[in-house]
Amino acid sequence: MKRRSILKMAGAAAVAGATGPARAQGYPSQPVRVVVPGPPGNALDSLARLMCDAMGKSLHTTFLVDNKAGASGHIGAEFVARAKPDGYTLVFGSSTTHVVSPHILTDLKYKPLDDFDPITLVAKVANVLVCHPELPVKTVRELIDYAKANPGKLSFGSTGIGSNLHLGMELFMIMTGTSMQHVPYSSSALQLDLIAGRIQLLLDNMPVAVPNVRAGKVRALGVASLERQPELPDVPPIADTIPGYEVGAWGVLMAPKGTPPGIITTLNQTVRSALAQPEVRDGFLKQSFHPAPMTPEETAAFMRREYDKWAKVVREANIKAN
Repeated sequence: MKRRSILKMAGAAAVAGATGPARAQGYPSQPVRVVVPGPPGNALDSLARLMCDAMGKSLHTTFLVDNKAGASGHIGAEFVARAKPDGYTLVFGSSTTHVVSPHILTDLKYKPLDDFDPITLVAKVANVLVCHPELPVKTVRELIDYAKANPGKLSFGSTGIGSNLHLGMELFMIMTGTSMQHVPYSSSALQLDLIAGRIQLLLDNMPVAVPNVRAGKVRALGVASLERQPELPDVPPIADTIPGYEVGAWGVLMAPKGTPPGIITTLNQTVRSALAQPEVRDGFLKQSFHPAPMTPEETAAFMRREYDKWAKVVREANIKAN
């Protein structure tokens, strides 16, 4: 009888190990809410819906995308930071909500790194440095030389103070010792003004820039990644000229601080499985986002590096919110 009891206990332990601690707790037993801190139809929203559909099928429940726009995503992030840490309310955050805003805004009601448990980085997309075709430069090196010979005469646009497009160019100037004028926009006139020549440069989002590059409306000088990008295979990385230069957008899945580790593990594995599915991967790539899953520990380290990187840029460039 003693031998039988031991075998029975060993079998139960094996089953528990196979299903994982979170699954042993019966997670999930109800729909999971994934807050997207932005409006329906934007890039994060589209990626979240592809990912959530696959996750729901894998875990046999519904992953509901809940759009909570406002305050550059901070309303949605704060909502999740205050949610019960039981794995049923998550946030699909971004560089804006978790590593940039805390250095610019003084009234955030959540701590971007301390109030969340990272599940995984989901996807990344590189920016691309483009210029008006009549600007007499064709490479990043030529741009640096031209900017140094003409300090303060070149202008670059962005989607606003503290935006990805703005901070990326501030980083460019810091790393190259150049000086250019920043022109913030709040409308789609940004790309139109570049094409018209009213501004000369733009560190644009890849999905927006690629059609204009292919149409010859703007010239691509370099991609803001450490390697070439399939969308623009003939355009070299800016890092070839400025070692270590990397700027892009990304999406990260996070849970409220204190979520059980077993649930974090289950969600991490489920996202990885979802991103490996051809229909999900292809849906991401159509928007120039590349799946980039990590372990929770790797995700935490990545976000800390990004947090510190942009803190330095904001401090050295003396960027203040309006």
